[in-house]
Amino acid sequence: MLHSLNLGWCDNVGDLGVTSLAYGCPDLKCLDLCGCVRITDDNVIALASGCLHLRSIGLYYCRNITDRAMYSLAYSRVKNKASIWQPMKGRYDEEGLRSLNISQCTALTPLAVQALCDTFPALHTCFGRHSLVMNGCLNLTSVHCACAVQSHRTLNSILHTAH
Repeated sequence: MLHSLNLGWCDNVGDLGVTSLAYGCPDLKCLDLCGCVRITDDNVIALASGCLHLRSIGLYYCRNITDRAMYSLAYSRVKNKASIWQPMKGRYDEEGLRSLNISQCTALTPLAVQALCDTFPALHTCFGRHSLVMNGCLNLTSVHCACAVQSHRTLNSILHTAH
């Protein structure tokens, strides 16, 4: 029945604890693991597999996180077939990740994080709506949310029609 848990900056949180949490608390929606330096891809994969209702995850300074973890989160959307097969109206705002902090997770690449943005349109990188926080990840500057891409396309079409 646990919905929210803050374990941020707990030095001893690692594989066994997070994996047990992932399979023992399937209704978990918000989890803060910021600063838990022992967190690995396997932990995020367990969360993606066991906690299909996750809306918010804090992974700030979890430097052992790689693309494998991001792809597992993206795949969790596909795995959660119940949300896919229900009527789509408003589902993207209701289901899936809405907030993710991957600041200082410097091993991540743009392709993996962009796949996550594409899978969860509620994750925003655009000004004023930062729900995907990537501070300190200098190699992720090309990652953009759906509305940022759409506004860029709109601006380009306006500029091209003006010529």
